[in-house]
Amino acid sequence: LAFASSETTTPLSIQTILQEQPLVYYQAGFLYFEGFEGPGYIEVYSIIGNKISEISTQELIQFKLSTSLESGHMYIIRVNSNKETKTFKIITS
Repeated sequence: LAFASSETTTPLSIQTILQEQPLVYYQAGFLYFEGFEGPGYIEVYSIIGNKISEISTQELIQFKLSTSLESGHMYIIRVNSNKETKTFKIITS
């Protein structure tokens, strides 16, 4: 006994919203900030918690901060923007 099915299935359309993840990296004497927007406040700390620098900016889109960080060291970067704080750990090279 066999049954034939006349039902067909169609793939569901799924809309994907891509959101750029915030990113902080150090290269050639600059800290680069990607995926942020609006005004912000940036703090740079040594891995043991000593504040190295702080800066306030009116716009974080494609922002870069000139700073001298020692090669091979780990730093903590705090970015406050849009009532939200994100923390990053970076190792300079």
